[in-house]
Amino acid sequence: MYFKLVMEGGHIGAGKGYDMVRYFEGDDIFCVLARSLHTPRLKKKEFGGGIKLIKEISWREYAHGKGRERRNPYLNRN
Repeated sequence: MYFKLVMEGGHIGAGKGYDMVRYFEGDDIFCVLARSLHTPRLKKKEFGGGIKLIKEISWREYAHGKGRERRNPYLNRN
């Protein structure tokens, strides 16, 4: 199963944040939620508080989203 997550990113100042979209593959929504909590730059609020949306998507949308992630320099550390 493939999922699209809208997450609140941090590290830009107290009380400030931005939305980032990430794509995950997993057996179910709970597996993806557990893995996403260890994502770099995610606001570490109460359990899952930095995650705004989890939506199941198709493989095609997942592949397209992963391509956009690879081209985003802020999400990739070299």
